[in-house]
Amino acid sequence: MSEWFLILFGWFAAALFLAVSAYKMYRVAAAPLNVRWEVYPVPHEEGARRHYGGSYMEEVDWARKPRAGSLVAEFVEMGAEIFLLQRVRKYNVYGVWLLSLAMHWGLYLGAGLLALLVIENVIALPALTLLTTIVGAAAFALGTLGALGLVVKRATDRNLNLYTAPIDYFNLLWLATIFVLGLVSFALAGSFAAHRAYIGSVLTFQPAPLPPLVALTFLVFELFIVYMPFSKLIHYFAKYFTYHSQLWDDAFKTSGSPTDKKVVEQLAYPVAWSAPHILPGKSWLEQAQTPNVEGEKK
Repeated sequence: MSEWFLILFGWFAAALFLAVSAYKMYRVAAAPLNVRWEVYPVPHEEGARRHYGGSYMEEVDWARKPRAGSLVAEFVEMGAEIFLLQRVRKYNVYGVWLLSLAMHWGLYLGAGLLALLVIENVIALPALTLLTTIVGAAAFALGTLGALGLVVKRATDRNLNLYTAPIDYFNLLWLATIFVLGLVSFALAGSFAAHRAYIGSVLTFQPAPLPPLVALTFLVFELFIVYMPFSKLIHYFAKYFTYHSQLWDDAFKTSGSPTDKKVVEQLAYPVAWSAPHILPGKSWLEQAQTPNVEGEKK
């Protein structure tokens, strides 16, 4: 019964993760326009302007010329942030870069471990087994170091502790539990054979006996997969929208464009808060057209 539960719950966790993530992506993409940051330099800009912070608007008659840019450059910049956490290294003053990098690479290598375990159930090669061992051991070791290190760092640094909510500790400790269980289950067995057997049982719907520690590792991991898209950890996809649609969006608005239609729609939203200069019951556009100057003086 427990073996069948782990098989079915594995499929359930994966399906729910993909479905909820897709739904959240849709909701974020369809959300009202955010206030653009327009912080330069932007990576999609061409040539030297990409480096010194220039803009296509420097050119004469820029509005009449076709926009030139590189979405690939944006993905390269995002990749540097995702895999190197360069902004954490450059701007975070609390010294969490190496620990955060270790934890994130534990996650990335953990995803690679899952992929290798799937491949090993299709192709059996000694070299592949060795690669799985190296990737898996590195994933669990780095993840354990990073997650537990961040818990200690956040708890002992007085300034950082002020910015750490209980949910942050909860998330880090849950991740640390997954990494520690994975590391111990691997160390006791000396291989990922049992882990590979579980993945095989999920793929083929053929129950296989598992060591309790391996079964617990996957159960805790799958529970986290279910939890992840409902949590603040959705930055695994939200980062794209933050960068592309807010930080780097410098496109000008043209009449009748999709953006223009969204702006017109949002300007018709009623202002739902009050202040001395706000006219009650008016839209944003009406507030801008008829400011309550007398109210401001009062």
